[in-house]
Amino acid sequence: MILARSIAPPARFGRLSSPLRRLFRLSPRQAELSTRGFTAVDPAKRQSLEATGHAFIGGYNSALTVTDLRDVLGHIAGVAPLLRGFVAEGAAMGVAIADTLSLGHERLPAYIAATERDFTYLAHVGAGWALARTPWRRQAILTPLDPIHRWLAFDGLGFHDAFFRLARIAAGWRRLSDGYAAHAYDQGIGRALWFAAGGDVAGAAHLIAALPMPRHADLWSGLGLAMAYAGPAHDDDLREALREAGAHAAAFAQGVAFACEARARANFIPGNADNAAQVVWQADASVVARLVRERRSRLPDRDGHTPRYELWRRDTASAFQTPATP
Repeated sequence: MILARSIAPPARFGRLSSPLRRLFRLSPRQAELSTRGFTAVDPAKRQSLEATGHAFIGGYNSALTVTDLRDVLGHIAGVAPLLRGFVAEGAAMGVAIADTLSLGHERLPAYIAATERDFTYLAHVGAGWALARTPWRRQAILTPLDPIHRWLAFDGLGFHDAFFRLARIAAGWRRLSDGYAAHAYDQGIGRALWFAAGGDVAGAAHLIAALPMPRHADLWSGLGLAMAYAGPAHDDDLREALREAGAHAAAFAQGVAFACEARARANFIPGNADNAAQVVWQADASVVARLVRERRSRLPDRDGHTPRYELWRRDTASAFQTPATP
């Protein structure tokens, strides 16, 4: 359990920052698809997608306003396992934003360390949301991150921008357009398109198709991750996505595989993730997660011309034509 992990100081904020931090709280209505201008034809999908957003905002608000990091970890542990990762993601954003407002106190490094075992991927993504809101603190936010997982912060930045600025993103606007960070950014956009389309594969595919072809592999990877991690995605949804992905089916499958690993790392694999693994990889999610971890173990000790995170993604995608076996 994350509560059992030691918390490195500083774990508290000064009192002077508390009223200011409360001003930055997010309303739960920000998670509602109608607020964002998104449409969901299936009411069950709308309810599920909004539940993940509410969990994220709950984690964000908790981390933003409490005075002790242990309270944040307690809030995460008190949420149902299905939504716990989203709470951890939101809390990472809240911790990073609170650091900005707390007169020199830095809790993000302690939070990253405390969640490393169960929610390292989600915490890194959540830190990226803070990049969107406090871009002047980019170095302070990126410095404590894992050298491989740090690219997930740019994924989080992309999700944020597509979730809050979909019209601009759909028109081709990108906050990041150069270097590998731009690829990770597009992976985050791909995740957000599952929400923007209200859980409709055809709608998400249409949004991807409207963007330049060189970006499609990253976008499909992000969509695969969202469908498997957040869901809900039925068998027909997954098969349709594989067909629509076409030449980028392996990228889509890689996203599904990373979702399985994120769920397995937190010791909770919901039916949605396991079903996605079965449809896409013809294997249990736990088997796919082991494949992802095995591919990570092959990585070199340091980044070369191609970041290790990208090598990890490519190696995982390359296994798609030879599905995982128990």
